[in-house]
Amino acid sequence: MASLVPLKEKKLMEVRLGELPSWILMRNFTPSGIVGAFQRGHDRYCISYKELKHERRRKYH
Repeated sequence: MASLVPLKEKKLMEVRLGELPSWILMRNFTPSGIVGAFQRGHDRYCISYKELKHERRRKYH
């Protein structure tokens, strides 16, 4: 079944192996695009920090 989401808007984990080369070519490799990607990653880390911190302190035994 064909995907309804355009290839450019897919996340990396949603891209099939055959679509990977064309997905990479669609990425924005300008300085502003790279900075934006780092900002999104940083924001996502800050949002999930509480869960990461909780998992780090959990004892498994």
